[in-house]
Amino acid sequence: MKLELKIEAPGVQVYAYEIDAATKELLKENANNVFKETGIPELDEEEKKRIKENEANGLIYREPIEIVEEHSKVTLISHGIAARNEGCKYTASIDGEEKAFFPCMFEYTEMEDFENSDYIEMAITDYGFPYGSPDNVDADDCVWKPIGDDDFQHLGAKEAIAEGHTVIFEVIPYSSGTLHTSFEVANDFKLRDLKLIIDNPDTNEEYDLSWLYYCNVFDGILGQNRDKPFDEDTIRAVDYKGERHDFHLDFQGGSGWYEAHEKGEDGWFPSYLVNDWLSEG
Repeated sequence: MKLELKIEAPGVQVYAYEIDAATKELLKENANNVFKETGIPELDEEEKKRIKENEANGLIYREPIEIVEEHSKVTLISHGIAARNEGCKYTASIDGEEKAFFPCMFEYTEMEDFENSDYIEMAITDYGFPYGSPDNVDADDCVWKPIGDDDFQHLGAKEAIAEGHTVIFEVIPYSSGTLHTSFEVANDFKLRDLKLIIDNPDTNEEYDLSWLYYCNVFDGILGQNRDKPFDEDTIRAVDYKGERHDFHLDFQGGSGWYEAHEKGEDGWFPSYLVNDWLSEG
């Protein structure tokens, strides 16, 4: 049988672009070229010389983000929808037949707990279902949001970011989004066979990029988007019988901003130069 899942809500998508010193220099030279393109008068002799050299080398002004996209390592930080009581619509299509499903937190110590009827009843009683759910929700219509170890958490990449590299976050709040995924399931499938895999950027410094995002960027995004079901524990994927299926995002009504941070000898600091060069696009 084919299963399709949809989660509809407003949210905030975040990507990270890691660039090295050479790409930073390309952005700098590109910013110098903007003087020629925009016709800003009163250039000093050094700037005039640089523009002539760039012209001789075939360099013209480009949108800064084009340079970043061509020369960066790109990481999806968050699709930007957390499993919340309000603001989310959850729909499953099982062999073409649509029905609602209901996320419920589930605290476990062993995988066998997900088959234990007493534990299932305890989870429903202790944590409940999203606001507005019917009073008589069948346990088979649950999709679990596990609370346990790292089995159902997306922690991010462990690779360290080199000193001198810059990370540019692209932050896009959107008013209407749909997380969706589809895959084959067994004939005896029940929704309670599913477990959500959740982003967890609040880890430790071993996860360099996640740590940067959580400590330096996340709070600002959250503060500006408290009207959306967005938080640190956003939905990344779903597990079915030990196999992970990632969600994809379609959205409308999104416009956002870039935020750059550079790694120096003493740690991370905001890269105001890169921010300025990006804003000139």
